Amino acid sequence: MEQGTRQSGGTRGNTRGKGTRQARTGRSREQILRAALDLALEHGYQGTTMAAVSTESGLPIGSVYWHFKSKEQLFVALLEHCYEVWMEIHSGPEGLRQKLSRGIAGLSGADPEQYTKEEALLKAAAVWALSRQLGGLGEDSEVRAAYLRMRVEMFKVDVSRITESVPADVTDRFPDLPTKLTVLSLALTDGLYLHANSEVHLELDFAGYADLAARALESLVDDHARRAAEER
Repeated sequence: MEQGTRQSGGTRGNTRGKGTRQARTGRSREQILRAALDLALEHGYQGTTMAAVSTESGLPIGSVYWHFKSKEQLFVALLEHCYEVWMEIHSGPEGLRQKLSRGIAGLSGADPEQYTKEEALLKAAAVWALSRQLGGLGEDSEVRAAYLRMRVEMFKVDVSRITESVPADVTDRFPDLPTKLTVLSLALTDGLYLHANSEVHLELDFAGYADLAARALESLVDDHARRAAEER
């Protein structure tokens, strides 16, 4: 009986030890991702090094490479983390005004309470990935490929959520309207984000532009609603 009891106690100890190691590993990974996020937002992809991530996270360089074998692997994981946060934030129907306010006033910095670092990184990644050379991501970059896959999925989510915010009778008559509204909203948010983060730009009232953009797209919905009603 005593032998059995000793073996059982040892098993419990091993289980606890394993759980503790897993928890430490998870915390280290989170530290690395948080450090990479801060550095990437300040210095971009090219300016973020594994050594800098090590210093910022307070973890030895060996630990960084234990979790992520390369900078590309680290940035793919970082984008995946940001995408998960984005999905949580944008769950459920999202009206045009809410989307544009967050995308323009939030990401431009006019209303910092309306955006997260994760959303900001996804927007910055658009520059890195779509401009190719400017962001340091070539045609064969794993980071670029990962971001483009996510952008496709994010676009589908945006179309779905905008569809839910437009009256059903309007989308029945004009089924491509939500897609058009999504394209226009992305063009507006991406364009004003780039303007806000360029070194040469005018001082703009981004909250005001968010309202102006929302009113313009809402008027498109109203126009299509009127046309749908006239045809009934």
